[in-house]
Amino acid sequence: MSPASTSSASPRIVIIGAGPGGLCMGIRLKEAGFEDFVILDKAEGVGGTWFHNRYPGCAVDLPSFFYSFSFEKKYDWPRPYAPQSELLAYMEGVAEKYGLLPHCRLGNGVRRIEWQEDDARWRVELDSGDVEEAAVVVSAVGMFNDLSMPDIPGQDDFAGTSFHSARWDWEVPLEGKRIALIGSAASAVQIVPEIVKVAGQVHLFQRTANWVLPKEDEPYTEEQLDAFRADPSTLDALRDEMYQVVDDGMTFNNSDVLAELEKVGRQVIEQVDDPEVRAKLQPQHPYGCKRPLLSNTFFPAFNRSNLELVTESIEAVTKNGVRTSDGREREVDLI
Repeated sequence: MSPASTSSASPRIVIIGAGPGGLCMGIRLKEAGFEDFVILDKAEGVGGTWFHNRYPGCAVDLPSFFYSFSFEKKYDWPRPYAPQSELLAYMEGVAEKYGLLPHCRLGNGVRRIEWQEDDARWRVELDSGDVEEAAVVVSAVGMFNDLSMPDIPGQDDFAGTSFHSARWDWEVPLEGKRIALIGSAASAVQIVPEIVKVAGQVHLFQRTANWVLPKEDEPYTEEQLDAFRADPSTLDALRDEMYQVVDDGMTFNNSDVLAELEKVGRQVIEQVDDPEVRAKLQPQHPYGCKRPLLSNTFFPAFNRSNLELVTESIEAVTKNGVRTSDGREREVDLI
């Protein structure tokens, strides 16, 4: 559809979400000649998950060059796996460069959308009580906009501080604190190595051990970055090659490759000195049955005296901490 093909004025368009999908939609609309659109987001800034997730150690777990648009490639990521701040800066730069910010209404989520048959228009109710009407509504809310909170009895009884990793509260000091971290998957393998540096004690509550492989993440040298900028085709070729590797591996059906990855995964666990902890970190499912993880610092963190791996199931959160199925209560300041 193009503006010229419509029987009246260019239609009003509402895009829900100012993450990568919403930004890309806005850019393509402008390229096609549509200017009467608004991008709505409950967040106070653009970037989607890279705006919300700001926990210690937050970074990509696929090569950085996958995180730039094909029409706006970034050739100077500082390292193969960029941190959250770099991703957010890229998204903010894209929004500014392509003139999307005047179209954004931020800090105002969508409460309800309803099709008005008589007017042949969408009625979009916002959290503020305002209403937008549009001929077209595009959902670009992504997968990570709602928090997944565990259903654990007693959470409201906890006298300390608690928050979700996707809404990290940087006003809360970690120095010397006793911290319970519930969950041991993608976010946890990035958070744990960072918070153990300053916390008094960290208790990591694990339900399922995951496959955690090393990642090649040495920062690029200035000479390498200059080479990428001077000849972008070098990085383009690497991007295409890595895309094919990742795409081919999504089916997890190559038994030889899976066997090699499991071998590497078991080798890196040997970095953990304590044999009992090592055994608890051994995955009991084949590689690929759950999301594989990447980290160079997760397993070495278990050699610190202030990190405990807890595998007993959580029975309840108490006023002072977390009680597990064996009856033990670990008193903490922060969950």
